[in-house]
Amino acid sequence: MTLSEKLERFQTSSLDPQSPATAEQLMEAGIRNTRFLKQCLFERDINISSQVLAKNPSVFIGAHSYMNDGGYVRSGVFIGRFCSIGRRVSLGAGSHPMAGLSTHPSLVHGIGSPYSETERAALRVRRKPHRHTIIANDVWIGDGVVVVPGVTIGTGAVIGANSVVTRDVPPYSIVKGAPVEIIRHRFPPEIVTRLLATEWWEQPLEIIRSLPVTNIFEFVDAFEQLKAKGGLVPIGYETYRLE
Repeated sequence: MTLSEKLERFQTSSLDPQSPATAEQLMEAGIRNTRFLKQCLFERDINISSQVLAKNPSVFIGAHSYMNDGGYVRSGVFIGRFCSIGRRVSLGAGSHPMAGLSTHPSLVHGIGSPYSETERAALRVRRKPHRHTIIANDVWIGDGVVVVPGVTIGTGAVIGANSVVTRDVPPYSIVKGAPVEIIRHRFPPEIVTRLLATEWWEQPLEIIRSLPVTNIFEFVDAFEQLKAKGGLVPIGYETYRLE
């Protein structure tokens, strides 16, 4: 199963692990730190050092991604492969309803009729459809970043330290601020298009490392040539959960 297929199943709550992971399986998969993985679905070679505040396995972490300490991950967060997440990062940060009497948790539910459309318009309250928080592939998130629920951070994006992400971030863009603004793009548009088309994160690490990763122009050319020769097959990483 490709990562894009796993994302589709994750969004419909139908992504299931192939099997519960034993301690031996996790060691073979390069996973040493399991403290916060109880409510997660995950692939090989990951390291999560921040707390996961999830109900049931409703967080996914893709292969070779890591998250440093001091932050947290809430339910409904999908993290792709090769992501680098710094310290004190909040993913799917909690929010409080603001249209009632109080924002305090003890008073946000209780007696009262739902707002009519007229009342909602008067209060400028928008209906917000439920969306998952998606961190795509090869995303670098700096220390102290807050990512609100329901946003998508595109593949290859870079989020500056202490930023607040309140809207979707395009692939291979560099953003910072509170709320974030685009500072620049990592690569020219034509290279971004070709990079996204490669879906290089679906390949084994040894294949990726065999290509010229330090020169993006050479990498894209070499990847496309290897693909044309039939030398690339997406790897089906196993999806684990703790027993």
